Amino acid sequence: MKMCEDTPDKSGYNLVPTGKAAFYLHSCPVLTWLYLHGQLVVAPSHVYIKSGKELDAQRFSNKRSIDLTPYGKADWVTGTQTSPVIHEGSRGKRHNEPKRAQLRHYLWAAKQLYNIDAVGELHLKKGNVERVEPDHEAVEKDHARLLEIMNGSMPEPKKIPICKGCTNKDWCWQ
Repeated sequence: MKMCEDTPDKSGYNLVPTGKAAFYLHSCPVLTWLYLHGQLVVAPSHVYIKSGKELDAQRFSNKRSIDLTPYGKADWVTGTQTSPVIHEGSRGKRHNEPKRAQLRHYLWAAKQLYNIDAVGELHLKKGNVERVEPDHEAVEKDHARLLEIMNGSMPEPKKIPICKGCTNKDWCWQ
């Protein structure tokens, strides 16, 4: 399947997959559904949100960004125009598959928008850096899964590791 942007959802709107949607897809099915339906509430005062924003301000304020509109915005980019390295920062030191998926999405978007073959670097706590290679086939499968979730009903909640610090756990565990 090609991109989801040409495929209308059940309400007639087109789904344009974003990096944030890819992040939620690999985090939690309930968060994904809420995000895709515009019902996800992220409290700016939550400790994880505040610490993430503070880290972003420290790490990325003087960095060069890349415009990936409408597919999202990566934290920063280095390298040349023909061989860029797209960077994403992560607040955590484990459970980084959602951030990897988000970064792979940005690599896919760079290919779609600019026909460039970028690689990614995921910046973890304590200065560790993990290289992320493009996987356009996996990204397009993610887009198909996002469309399925968009057109389905809200998934049944299941206890998973992200539940512990989730800002939206009231949706699942009232």
